[in-house]
Amino acid sequence: MKRILDFFDNVPVTKFISSVFILAMSVIMVMNVILRYCFHFSFNWSDEIIRYLCIYMSFLGVAASWKYGTHIGVTVFVEKMFPEKSRKYFRLLSDIVTIIFLALLTYFGFVLVGRIVASAQTSPALHLPMYLIYGTVPASALLSIIQMLLQIFRHKSYLQPRE
Repeated sequence: MKRILDFFDNVPVTKFISSVFILAMSVIMVMNVILRYCFHFSFNWSDEIIRYLCIYMSFLGVAASWKYGTHIGVTVFVEKMFPEKSRKYFRLLSDIVTIIFLALLTYFGFVLVGRIVASAQTSPALHLPMYLIYGTVPASALLSIIQMLLQIFRHKSYLQPRE
């Protein structure tokens, strides 16, 4: 178990995959524009794959942002309204509420994926099973929970002020 947690803590998998997806989106988009204007031809699947890569990149980027402490947040309530001594408890409470939300997102994401699997829905152009697309919601929420727990228990991020 320690090796798995070390892997999630030390290897920037979500950041790397998100970077590869944004690169792939750029290449496919440029390729399709060149083909359209120079050869009057374009791939009918390019818009769809760009859309799906953007979805995956965004959701994996959320998990990566928890790891690097760059996730957007409203910190004015905790950092400015509460006394210095109690701020760490409110930061921890904020993290716990976030984990509860992510757990609900994971659960209902799996419920949604189960319904999509039962319907056997596929994408229009690529004919991919749609559960592969919808599966990014519970997967990224689960990765986010892991990152949040690592931040709380290993890095004690709630002890540091947030900007």
